[in-house]
Amino acid sequence: EHDAWFGQGYAAAQDRLWQMEYDRRRACGRWAEAAGAVAVPGDRLARRLQLARAAQADLGVMSAETRAMFEAYAAGVNAFLSSGQPLPAEYAITGINPEPWQPWHSVALFKIRHVLMGVWQQKLTQARLLALIGPEAYARLDGQPPAGSPVILPPSGAVRRLFEQAADDLRESAEQLGFLAEVEAGSNSWAVHGSRTTTGKPITCNDSHRALDVPTVYWQAHVACPEFDVIGGTFPGLPGFPHFGHNGSVAWNITHTGADYQDLYIEEFDRQNPGRCRTAEGWAEAERSEETISVRDGEPVRIELWRTRHGPVVHGDPRGGHAISLRYTATEGPCRGFEPLRPMLRARTVAELHEAQREWVDPVNNLVSADTSGNIGYLTRGYLPIRSSQAHRQLPAPGWSGEHEWNGRVPFEQLPQAINPEEGFIATANQKVIPGDEPYIAHQFAVPSRCERIRELLAQATKLSPDQIAAIQGDRVSVVARRWASLCRRLGPFAGAAEQARQMLAGWDADLLPESGAALLYACVRRELARALFEPVVGSEAWAWLASGDLPPLGRMIHGWFANVTWSLDGNGAAAAPDGRSWSTLMPAVLEAGWQAAARWGGADPMAWRWDALHRTHARHPLAAGFPALGDRLSPRRVAAGGDSDTIQCTASGWNPQAPFDISALSVYRQVADMADLEHASFVVPGGVSGLPGTEHAEDQLEHWRTHRRIPANFGEANVAAAAAHTLVLQPA
Repeated sequence: EHDAWFGQGYAAAQDRLWQMEYDRRRACGRWAEAAGAVAVPGDRLARRLQLARAAQADLGVMSAETRAMFEAYAAGVNAFLSSGQPLPAEYAITGINPEPWQPWHSVALFKIRHVLMGVWQQKLTQARLLALIGPEAYARLDGQPPAGSPVILPPSGAVRRLFEQAADDLRESAEQLGFLAEVEAGSNSWAVHGSRTTTGKPITCNDSHRALDVPTVYWQAHVACPEFDVIGGTFPGLPGFPHFGHNGSVAWNITHTGADYQDLYIEEFDRQNPGRCRTAEGWAEAERSEETISVRDGEPVRIELWRTRHGPVVHGDPRGGHAISLRYTATEGPCRGFEPLRPMLRARTVAELHEAQREWVDPVNNLVSADTSGNIGYLTRGYLPIRSSQAHRQLPAPGWSGEHEWNGRVPFEQLPQAINPEEGFIATANQKVIPGDEPYIAHQFAVPSRCERIRELLAQATKLSPDQIAAIQGDRVSVVARRWASLCRRLGPFAGAAEQARQMLAGWDADLLPESGAALLYACVRRELARALFEPVVGSEAWAWLASGDLPPLGRMIHGWFANVTWSLDGNGAAAAPDGRSWSTLMPAVLEAGWQAAARWGGADPMAWRWDALHRTHARHPLAAGFPALGDRLSPRRVAAGGDSDTIQCTASGWNPQAPFDISALSVYRQVADMADLEHASFVVPGGVSGLPGTEHAEDQLEHWRTHRRIPANFGEANVAAAAAHTLVLQPA
């Protein structure tokens, strides 16, 4: 087993060393040493998160076996560093050299990949919106009054200014810290029982949705030793396969639950003695330290770090009297969340896989699985805090009252799970997990449009073949667009451009195919609809901010409000918008504006409109901002795709009518596993295994990904040997 992890570390460094360098530097707040001054805001926020401290604490409580796994992996990375092989070109560009890899670097890498997927940014963004438009207007959007709003918005306005500063922190950090867009990271997965398949065995499929980074986040690998034999997708820099893979007996995949495991506290500090923080029992000492951010070609930057009883101060300056601290399951203290990595590889059934997840902490996932015995399973895995109040559910809460604390963790036995449900399949797309609210998972979940479509396709009476089940990954029919097309058929006729738009959408099947002109028109009308529905509620200033996309949660908020209106079209909202305006009154101007926007983007001839002419990837290398002249050479080519944020082929874009339809989040790893034929499972990433720009395997899967094909995940020893293009033997010194 030691040799297996050593080999995985060596191979990861061969393929993705610079990506690993990027991840550990941004986790530790040291990216400015490579990227220059543009990275300072991101490094400042990363230092405040204190992920390096948390990673080292986690390493200290690992079992001996798990720690040995991380140490062997680090030894493999360091063996590559000392092998004399050429380093990635980015080292010469930035003028830095790789430092030895330490076991805790793998932990820090995992944490930076997930700290920004929690609800922390969402709560801050909602708080700023609440401060901007007031509780009455906010309640009209969310459907219920914001919990705790009278407390957190004191008349002095000090806290409002704190929210505005926090929003500025996030905006300035977004590009260089990376993955802030993953606040709306999603994913689809489904497992179909053998009673509903033509093979008689379960079939699992998944695709993980994240921002498209360079190189893509997941790295395909196959690791075998006498103790286990596993293939799948993992993070370069991390031993094991926490998210996707199979071991010959069990296949697993995950989607994000969107669970609420991060709370923000507004802390009050003593202006005369900022080292003191107010609590229900009086003033308490806050922990303070100083650090220096080194900057390539720039002056070093000194920063203060603060920590209260709730966690690190992430926004604001305690010397000004108020700041915001973050309580987060993965950083509140030493945790043993990496203990499942080894036993899950040896699981032989779905039940054994579930049992192996007891100590999983972060992120909270929907774990979907199947085994060769014929079982399919679902488990909500991870640390769900038990809270003493509901004030945290949407917004930051007061940290001084003692009324909004954590009282433990939801026991493993109470986490939602199922094996072989009656309907014969399991489908997750980040939707609400359970009908009720106990245990509490989150205040809000992803719009259920993708899951509604998956269930529609899986609930067919006939048995489905592996190809039919896998083809669902490429489905581009929007159940949201279908409802608006139906509305267009019930309205009109109108006049001029509004009638042209109405007719095109009324006759459309809601399939956002790449070549579809109606898909482009719908995307334009959708933006105009959102403005017409919500700008009157929030005002022009707030709407301009919401539609700007400056902060990733902004798009998610609009998406959720838009979905609420969409679902109402089948009920009380069939005749009128939520504010009482009839659709016959509201839609003509919206349709006309959408038609004009489509003509502006696609040209005067609607017969020439194509969705894929505007809807393309735009991935940028992490060094593109710091080295603009090299950005195009380092970044991959752009490719077009169909779909949108509501389709199973998820390709989200923003809400700003003045912005192009660049894809902001998409599928970054697809996997298909037929439990009747695991030796011929398959997977694909939007790029390649290699992280070396311009090399043979940097983009050789991109066309497969774009056209919904996959490459073989060769598993049996004979298949591996037959497919091998090169063999490297590592000999112990």
